[in-house]
Amino acid sequence: MPAFQAAPSFGGRLNNDDYYTAVNRIISTLRPVASLRIIANHLTKAGFQTASGLEWNRHRVSDYIRNTLNKPTKESDHD
Repeated sequence: MPAFQAAPSFGGRLNNDDYYTAVNRIISTLRPVASLRIIANHLTKAGFQTASGLEWNRHRVSDYIRNTLNKPTKESDHD
């Protein structure tokens, strides 16, 4: 099992915090200058898989951005 992945507890996350930090950093860095397809190719070549163990594609990157990166933080919920 890759270092970024851990055996989940029941209802737990498949990947650890280091995985999400790394994926978020890659996507945030590349998004202003690269297409979703290029970002997906970069993540896959870097050895990252989606949380469900699949290779990245542009649709999965888009879903990840919408569901993870665009979620308001608890601090901004109170603004």
